[in-house]
Amino acid sequence: MNLTEKEILAEIPAKIDTNKTLQLIRSGHNTKKFIGMLKSLTKEGDQEISQWLSISVKTLRSYKNTPKITKSALVENMVMLISLFKHGQDVFGSQLNFKEWLGKKNFYFDGKPPIEFMDSVSGIKFIDDSLTAMEYGDNG
Repeated sequence: MNLTEKEILAEIPAKIDTNKTLQLIRSGHNTKKFIGMLKSLTKEGDQEISQWLSISVKTLRSYKNTPKITKSALVENMVMLISLFKHGQDVFGSQLNFKEWLGKKNFYFDGKPPIEFMDSVSGIKFIDDSLTAMEYGDNG
């Protein structure tokens, strides 16, 4: 991650904040930077990230290799995913522990693993809300 990406990553809150997310969407940062941050933070491959963003792997790779700005909804998803992973690391102490939790079946997610909910803004927000509940004593 280069210095600019680190500076942008520092701007992204560790809990989903709609005001800050909107500011980042409107900031004009190119999609390539957000994809790079998301890959660095999650340690996931193109296949998994493209599923979360509801785009094809080919489209993801196109955005990853070209410094251009894309649709606001795509940038919003990326910023929210980055916030979610930062929050998950704070709650679980490491990305590994958070990713393990994401992959386990969970009562609060209708017996499904939370990771299955990451392909929509509402699902990302629901996971983030669950992390906040755990911070306040819920066993999620």
